[in-house]
Amino acid sequence: MSLSGFSFQSVGQKAGTPGVAQEGAPSSGGAPPSPGGLLPMLLPFLIFVPILFLMFRRQKKESEARSHLKKGDRIVSTSGLIGELLEMDERVAKVKLAPGVTVSMLSNTVSPFTTEGAKPPEAKALEAKSSGDKAPASAVDAKK
Repeated sequence: MSLSGFSFQSVGQKAGTPGVAQEGAPSSGGAPPSPGGLLPMLLPFLIFVPILFLMFRRQKKESEARSHLKKGDRIVSTSGLIGELLEMDERVAKVKLAPGVTVSMLSNTVSPFTTEGAKPPEAKALEAKSSGDKAPASAVDAKK
């Protein structure tokens, strides 16, 4: 294959092509930037700074709650498994899900299990003792 049939000539650009200066057109080299140009440039930063602040604050609260966990506490994992904490170190937590069922989870996926609006069974038992009433033995007795 030979390139002898091709002619390489320098061809100029057309006058209407973007980026090509036209003869007699005023140059825009000395125009100052518009004063409204700074706000659109900073707007993404102004939006993301509060979001990042809230994310870091939430992570800090979760890590503090995780550091207060101790053996025997009820925990919930991010996947929704609820169990009893057997032991926990910096990386791995061993959780008892049911009698004879123990699993290892990453420590950063567990958090204290609290039911919002409902009192834990220990608090209900204490209230029943203090009021002199007998605490129901099961959920069936509670419905009667």
